[in-house]
Amino acid sequence: MFKSFFNRANDAASRKGIGYAVTVTLALSAIVALSFLAGTVADGIADLTHRIIGLVIAALSMLVLAHALRLRLLLSLRSATMLTVAVVVQLVLQVGVMELCGRLPGYNLPAQCLLFFPYMLAPTVVAVMVGRRPGSYSALFCSLLGLSLFPSSFPQHLLVDYTLISLTTGVLVAQFAGRVHRREQVLQAGMLAAVLVLVCSLALIALHNVPVDRPHELATFRKGFHFGGMAAEVGVTLGFNFVLAALIGGLMPALERLFNISTPITWLEWADMNHPLLKKLQITAPGTFHHSLVVQRLAEAAAEAVCADVTRAGVCGLYHDIGKIRNPQYFAENIIDYTNSLHNELTPEASARIITAHVQDGVEMAEAHGLNRRIVAVIREHHGVSTAYFFYRKAMDLYEEAKDKFEQGLVDTCPDEPDKSIFTYKGPIPQTRESGIVSMADAVESATRSLQHPTEADIRAMIDGIFKGRILDGHLQDSGLTLGDIAKMKDSFFQTIRTMHHNRISYPKPKEEDATTKLVEQHLEDKNKA
Repeated sequence: MFKSFFNRANDAASRKGIGYAVTVTLALSAIVALSFLAGTVADGIADLTHRIIGLVIAALSMLVLAHALRLRLLLSLRSATMLTVAVVVQLVLQVGVMELCGRLPGYNLPAQCLLFFPYMLAPTVVAVMVGRRPGSYSALFCSLLGLSLFPSSFPQHLLVDYTLISLTTGVLVAQFAGRVHRREQVLQAGMLAAVLVLVCSLALIALHNVPVDRPHELATFRKGFHFGGMAAEVGVTLGFNFVLAALIGGLMPALERLFNISTPITWLEWADMNHPLLKKLQITAPGTFHHSLVVQRLAEAAAEAVCADVTRAGVCGLYHDIGKIRNPQYFAENIIDYTNSLHNELTPEASARIITAHVQDGVEMAEAHGLNRRIVAVIREHHGVSTAYFFYRKAMDLYEEAKDKFEQGLVDTCPDEPDKSIFTYKGPIPQTRESGIVSMADAVESATRSLQHPTEADIRAMIDGIFKGRILDGHLQDSGLTLGDIAKMKDSFFQTIRTMHHNRISYPKPKEEDATTKLVEQHLEDKNKA
């Protein structure tokens, strides 16, 4: 019940575009509380007041920035909550590092703290699970809010160094982590963070050391780092970031489950043909499986053309018809001999119920196997509220035939007109761009499959007709696809279908084979004459 309520709240928040506001509000509340818990770092009430004022100013600045970056289009309630948690955890660790560096003998210099802060934590988690732009936003969030956690006695020039290191490391790691497609690449992000911290620190050391005519800055630089312990500092920095990256990679599945957010890594894992549902689809409904592969290719190409999520569209295309596993023999792509079709023994209403039921069957199978709710949504939406027209037309033909007989006095009972709701999918219509793309790819593939040796004009006319009908029916009105996107989708579908239906040249037979064939034909002809 709670999960269902959270799903509805998340969807409502996404439609209202309030995810980014929730992010900043939760972060502000959590981090103000954190500042009180971190009172041991402060030297007095003045420091605590200074810190809270800085937190409030930073949080309000991040709210304005979130609006400017249009994060309301990217952050749902779940991802906003996850971003907040990641930021808070990173800042808690930052306070812990400051405490630890202040207590360890030989490592109590303020500058050494800058090497050991977890700059990569929030940017990496957010970039992998939500995207590069929110990941970069979290890096800026941590940098500004992190400044408020330093005591007022902390050297001012080191605050500038912290900001530069935090921003540079966080943003670059977020850009790298946003392209992660394998779990081991999270470790690479950790190593990248360590290298960036060291390079930025050394660059800032060199920068402080340049003005040799101002010896007080040189003295500050020398007091800030131990040259004799540089090797140890490098080792600790590399080891700390490696361990942190390993923890992030290990906790990623738990975070995905906790916040119900799927990373690109998980989406690619669902595309594995060894997944139980896909293996069962291959065995029980090979025609549907081939259809799904073509829909996947069409959806990926169209998603790339309109700058939608290519991986998500492709995976949803693979699973959109898994409900046909339950009654594969009733679907056209799995029927070998249409003269002996099982539908010949059923009424149009019974056939329509079996056909339309594959949507709900697919939803139940997807939920039972723990597939992402976005996949479940595409399965539910890919037919929208369209009609199983073949069987509806068949029912209408039977009705008109029976009505003619009644009007002619051949039968005594007037037939009832077919109930169209029986032949109509329950919907809803596609609610996302990826769902709209998959639904159109499904319709285009099914329609063009019936073309025999089509020309380019035939393919183009078929695609245009399908899109025209769906647009007039309002099938795509909630999907977020614009007319420009639809034009790009039509071109993409045309190019893909055209390559699939191209004609091969006729290869000439070897002369020896031609001679053998002629001898066999001559022998059969002589035998028939005899």
